[in-house]
Amino acid sequence: MKRTLEITFTLDNAKTKSISLSDPKEDLTKDQVGTWANLVISKKALTIDGALPVAFKEASIRKVDVELLV
Repeated sequence: MKRTLEITFTLDNAKTKSISLSDPKEDLTKDQVGTWANLVISKKALTIDGALPVAFKEASIRKVDVELLV
């Protein structure tokens, strides 16, 4: 099963945007993701489509079963 962490930010242009990170650790918590996201926001370390994140909105883990066709 493929796992992806999706983190959603509110941007300074009033839009929301998600970023995806592959293979998050199993015991990851919302508080840990929020702490990281708020650090990124405070340091202005990331731009998304030319806009700066200004707030952490939500985080989720997407699980997808991938089946190769043979």
